Amino acid sequence: MKIILEVKTSPHRTVPQMINDLGISKSQFYKDKDVLADLGFVFGYERKLKKLVLHKDSTLPVENLTLSERLALIMALRQLSASGDHTLTYEGLNAAKKLATELPPPFAESMFDDLVLREGFGCPPRIMKDIQKAVEENWRLTLLYQKPEQDEPRQEKMDPYQLFFRRRSLYVEGYSRTEGEIRTYRLSRIKKVEFECRGFAVRDDYDFGKRYRNAFSAFGGEGTEHVAVRFNREARPYIEDSMWHHSQKTTREPDGSLLFEADVYYPREVMWWAFRKGSGAEILEPDWLREEAKQSIRKMCKIYDIQGGDT
Repeated sequence: MKIILEVKTSPHRTVPQMINDLGISKSQFYKDKDVLADLGFVFGYERKLKKLVLHKDSTLPVENLTLSERLALIMALRQLSASGDHTLTYEGLNAAKKLATELPPPFAESMFDDLVLREGFGCPPRIMKDIQKAVEENWRLTLLYQKPEQDEPRQEKMDPYQLFFRRRSLYVEGYSRTEGEIRTYRLSRIKKVEFECRGFAVRDDYDFGKRYRNAFSAFGGEGTEHVAVRFNREARPYIEDSMWHHSQKTTREPDGSLLFEADVYYPREVMWWAFRKGSGAEILEPDWLREEAKQSIRKMCKIYDIQGGDT
């Protein structure tokens, strides 16, 4: 599954780079590649194109699914984005779409667009289809995009690279010709899509897998920062029972509390996550994040008219 993900999200890397990132031997990689080929997933590195090319992704028949089973699968796929599995969840969306098209009326007309896209992700079906087309066919775009901090939507020009899910939302990432850097756009905030010219080159330094390997939630990028949070005895069981990030390290303290540490790209996401436990969590590192947590708590004290908010 990791090889499939790498081929689909980072085709512009060489095979040695992929092997290194996967942490496996060269012989294991080619052994797995042969197994995937036997299953109908065939890919190879094209030197002229300087990229990995997917030659075949077999279609398998789905038989004997009852109506209730098909509906259950569609609704289950809708929830996959909560796990943050990136483009594999996007593949799941395509699967839900295929399952929906084979349903009898009136399910076929409304199940996917209304329940999965609009109600599940707050995304108009037309926007989703246009973005998908742009990613697959390399169309440059002009977006009318509503940023949360702005009163009115503004134009953004971009080359779309990847369409993916993260924490119950759909995103498109690519090179922003407006900002001159890689940017991520939430589809529910896109008000209009206009196609420009077709054909653009993906930046050589772009690596989707690497960017999101260090994401704690929705924000991906280069580099990491160490974050430490202490959870009290009551909150500890809810934290140590789950894997929240691949870099995490948890240590039980003598008083029964839990020290949670991780190296992530955007530390604020860890703070927002820790705040769910209220007074059961304390931000320790980095210093600037601890200070930001204090400021947030002081503001909350004022909202609730609690004295002593500056202590």
